[in-house]
Amino acid sequence: MARTFRKNVSGFTLVELMIVVTVLAILVGISAPRFEAWNRINRLKSGVRQVAASIQNARFKAINENRRCYIDFAPGALTPADSFFTIWLDVDGDQSYDSGEIDSTMIGFPDARGGFPGFKLSRGVGFGANGPASGPEGMAVAADGVDFNGVDLVGFNAQGEGTAGVVYLTGEGGNIFAVAVSRLGRVRTYRWEDNQWR
Repeated sequence: MARTFRKNVSGFTLVELMIVVTVLAILVGISAPRFEAWNRINRLKSGVRQVAASIQNARFKAINENRRCYIDFAPGALTPADSFFTIWLDVDGDQSYDSGEIDSTMIGFPDARGGFPGFKLSRGVGFGANGPASGPEGMAVAADGVDFNGVDLVGFNAQGEGTAGVVYLTGEGGNIFAVAVSRLGRVRTYRWEDNQWR
């Protein structure tokens, strides 16, 4: 009686591999648009947190240094459309920016624009609000997205009291957030959702 030896074969066949690759391609195709939408909203939320934290930082800097501190959303020749802002401490007390006052904040600014160190918003995030007729707490919606008593500048005094106003941030997906500052220096964030601020 002759014995036949059967070779033990393990692994995947080409057909099995093609099925797995096809299933993976379908899953990636389905999830890619959702991932991009998730990524857009997270960039916007990150910008909102950055602006709100910077406003709080300016308030604390004003209290700690016992002088006015400002966040400027249109430094020099820049405008809010440039999606850039900076913080400066009013060292000489004249309530206007002078050379060197940005350096006096001792903040490590990651970006620079128009000769000013500061913060640049993420790609696809900008100042502005297209859609809402009025802002949170009945505040106005400025054309450029920034309104602190008619200027693009929020300031805090040594007691932490601030310029009341709001800055709006808009993302690529049409999402809108607002960072509002009260006269007493309270900072709140809002989201435009279902035709109301939440």
